[in-house]
Amino acid sequence: MAEGPALVATTSSGQPLRVELEGRRYRVAADPVRWYERRSWWEEVARAPRGLCPHLVDREIWRVQVAPERPGGARRRRPPAEAELITMELERHRNTGAWSLLSL
Repeated sequence: MAEGPALVATTSSGQPLRVELEGRRYRVAADPVRWYERRSWWEEVARAPRGLCPHLVDREIWRVQVAPERPGGARRRRPPAEAELITMELERHRNTGAWSLLSL
């Protein structure tokens, strides 16, 4: 899978629950980790209104461990084995609410 758009279902507080990439669905199987990174906004944007664009300075990044959803939404009785988990890094674009896959 390449970097690109992702569909992410979240809790009411914004924590990822499910991820869909290229038609494949995954459920978050471990507590996700969130942090913020500074971006090189001075290289990306020529001018921005003061105080109105915090998304230009910081990027919201989430690292999630996901497991493929089973067909038909069948639930597992046991947690997925560690070998079945996939680690993804996602960015939530604060100005639009859209999500992107950064790495897999």
